[in-house]
Parts: sequence; C-alpha cells; structure tokens
Amino acid sequence: MRINELAERSGVSAATIKYYVREGLLRGGDRAGYNQVSYDESHLHRIRLLRALLGLGGLPVAAAKEVIAAVDDPERTVHSTLGEAQRAVSKTSVEQVLAVADELGHPDLLDMLEAYRAAARQLATLEVNWLGRTDDRDTLTERAVIGTILGDALLTAARREAQKQASATRFTTRNR
Repeated sequence: MRINELAERSGVSAATIKYYVREGLLRGGDRAGYNQVSYDESHLHRIRLLRALLGLGGLPVAAAKEVIAAVDDPERTVHSTLGEAQRAVSKTSVEQVLAVADELGHPDLLDMLEAYRAAARQLATLEVNWLGRTDDRDTLTERAVIGTILGDALLTAARREAQKQASATRFTTRNR
C-alpha cells in the first residue's frame, strides 16, 4: 500500500508516518519505483503500537524510541524488554511516594502499603500469565510492552471507576 492508504487505514497523517520513519520508530517502506514507497501490514501494526505508546500510554517520543528499540532487539529477553517498558512508564519508587505522602502530612498512607503490594502481586501474576499465552518471541515481547503501558492505563481507569463507586457508597450523606 502507498503512504496515503497507510495514513487512511492507521488514522495517522502521511507527515506523521514520515516523522516516525525519520525518528527510527518505523522502518521505511520498500521502494516500488522512482519516488514511490510501498508499505505493508507490519507498518500498519507498528503505527498502531506507536499510537498506543504515544497516545494512550502518554510516552514521550524519546521513551517510545527506547521501548521500540527493545522490542526490535532479538538479543533482549522478554524480561529485559518488560523492564524497559516499566522504566519508560515511571521512574517513581514506592519509597518516593511514601516520602511525599509523609511531607504532605499523610504518613498513614504507609498503612495501606501491604494491601497495595498484595493487589499488585495478584495483578502481576495475572499479567505474566497473559504474556505466556504465546510462544512467539515477537508477540511475547510486544505483549510485555502492551501489558505494561496499556495495563497501567487500564488499571488507572478501572481504579477511578471503583473509587467513584466507593465514594458514592461511602459519602452519600449531605455533610460528607
């Protein structure tokens, strides 16, 4: 397919596709003649992955480049690629979060840490089992990235829904 069809099918402008190629986020198309380039389904798939990383995942381009490089590196393990995705999403540690809570006068956030860790262990086991549903290294590596970055977005959205419900249940009186 030509760039205009790729742009139409992906929902990304031709200029953005060219930018992705220049930045090394997307491999160039195959020459199909003078001043013509042909793209295939793998380009479409990569653009969709990039839109997820940059859009929903909120990654800056530089972080997305590092994640994509990890996905494309056949020498990296899935565990290593998962680590790269995690670094791209957050550089915050549990200790930093608790220190800020303490500075703001809420040291009792620490009281919930074990419950957070238990929920996180349960979720991590679920996610790693989801990763293991395939033996294909490329699919497995991509799932590690998707599970981390989109998983964070999904967890945040689901948590907000649950907070809304819990708040409506807990604070239904006028004075609260």
